[in-house]
Amino acid sequence: MRFLSTLLASVLGTLIALGGIIVFFVLFFFAIALSSESTPTVQPSSVLVIDVNGDIPERMANDPIAQALGDGPSFDMTDANSALRKAAADERIDGVWLRIRSATSGWARLDDLRESIATFKESGKPVIASGTDAGMGEKELYLATAADSVFIPPVSMFQMNGFYTSQPFFSNALERLDIEPKIVRVGEFKAAVEPFLRDDLSEENRLQLQALLESQNDQFSEEVGSGRGMEATEIRRLASEDPVLSAEAAYEAGLVDALLYPNEIEDAIRERTGASSLTTVGVSQYAGVPAEEAGLSVAENGSVAVVYVEGNIVPGGEPTAFGDQQTAASEPFIEAMNEARTSSDVYAIVVRVNSPGGSAAASEVMWNALRRAANEKPVIVSMGDVAASGGYYLAAGADTIIAQENTITGSIGVFGVFFNASGFLENELGITFDAVQTSPYADIYSGVQPFRDDEQQRLEESTRQVYDTFLKRVADGRGMDRSAVEEIAGGRVWSGRDAQEVGLVDEIGSLSLAVQRAAEAANMGEGPYRIRVLPRPKTFFERFNESLNTSVHHRLRALTTTEIERTFLEQRQALERLVGTHGTIQARLPVDIRFE
Repeated sequence: MRFLSTLLASVLGTLIALGGIIVFFVLFFFAIALSSESTPTVQPSSVLVIDVNGDIPERMANDPIAQALGDGPSFDMTDANSALRKAAADERIDGVWLRIRSATSGWARLDDLRESIATFKESGKPVIASGTDAGMGEKELYLATAADSVFIPPVSMFQMNGFYTSQPFFSNALERLDIEPKIVRVGEFKAAVEPFLRDDLSEENRLQLQALLESQNDQFSEEVGSGRGMEATEIRRLASEDPVLSAEAAYEAGLVDALLYPNEIEDAIRERTGASSLTTVGVSQYAGVPAEEAGLSVAENGSVAVVYVEGNIVPGGEPTAFGDQQTAASEPFIEAMNEARTSSDVYAIVVRVNSPGGSAAASEVMWNALRRAANEKPVIVSMGDVAASGGYYLAAGADTIIAQENTITGSIGVFGVFFNASGFLENELGITFDAVQTSPYADIYSGVQPFRDDEQQRLEESTRQVYDTFLKRVADGRGMDRSAVEEIAGGRVWSGRDAQEVGLVDEIGSLSLAVQRAAEAANMGEGPYRIRVLPRPKTFFERFNESLNTSVHHRLRALTTTEIERTFLEQRQALERLVGTHGTIQARLPVDIRFE
């Protein structure tokens, strides 16, 4: 009997393996076919459709496996902005349909897309935005009001009731576990360590978060009001005194033009474009249309390199991680900057930063690579949703810094987190430690011994040295006195709008503006310009492996968890990230700051 069961298991295992091989080769050849498609055909009187359903990433590899599986976003911000620029000049495109189901991208990326839509509207072609029966919240409304007309289905949900942000605190949990955190920080606003020390917001942290919220609310009210022909004060009043929580209320308040069913929305688009039938082309397809075919002439003299810094800054090479935690490793960035610096075809460099910071040591070597390039070619920093602490550290070496009004930046401060887990190990698990050592400081990072006063003093001195270097980098890069930098540093977080006022940012604008400023500094003439994206995209098999891992991770989490559970998982990851900094000096934001 056991022989038969073993034989059956072997046969099943073989069949599964063969099935996996067959599926792989089917996907492989399907992907090859997709990636070798010719230039797409665009019919006359077409409408460019921008489907917004979730996050629009800063960039993504042209992953044929993901296309074959229909998994993940089908285009990135570069594709969307480029498509709008080409569509404005393309006589075959009669208008744009912004079809919004869910907008989860950061506010700065939404600003980038709004600016591209505004530029497209200068062509005189209409832009129509529509929601779905999934409803519309503040982010969806913010994006939709860049259009000429906004339609949503009747009875759909609608939410415009202000903004809030919350942060988790772990001090009580650590106390119950008998784990003692030892904190070293510089900056009264450096709130990264508060989750370990408090159970609520400090007054300094509450002050800076409230300022960020007010800046976000001002930007939202002004842009939505402008798009709908309303005063910003009326938008604020609606959110505070008469929150809009239904499609009917949104229509009565003038936030949308009409309540239409999907077929009626298509009729409205045909009417606006004057077409007898609705012919559409998506962004992912239209991205393959050459700029010259759309009627644009691309500058021939050289290219602008766009180097991306996305995620938590870590030292060394890019780690392989299961899941979707993104990191910005120092070595790939340095290699990309060296390639851009030494390439004769690259005339100027834009560094796109979307990072809350991380390792102070990694930030320093990345700053050095950026500064080295800036000594030879124009280097412009474009800030995305967040470019704070270590993200600002490396940006300080650029010739010019451009941010969006609601970019989260600043946070010029450093901290170190050290844990003594001896109480937990002994009292909860019965594990004790004894050791011999050659010097009194050999066990300073062991994590199983309490800190002595002299050890605390040496750690504070080391942290202060890192902070002093941080201040010097900012002062030199921004042409400011150290004392002036200290007044706006201390770990305080600023919005892009406020950062410009205090001198941390030069100009408010999008990635497209940064590319334009870089090209102007290199005397490249009028655009559009050829773009070289760095670091280089990964190989097919690297993307295939990561695509499978990420897909499995997302699908398992979606199938086995609720929305509330996923929120707790995100908070747990934030705790793991902070605990993982044990024994290192960090220049980063405390947690992910989100405005809901």
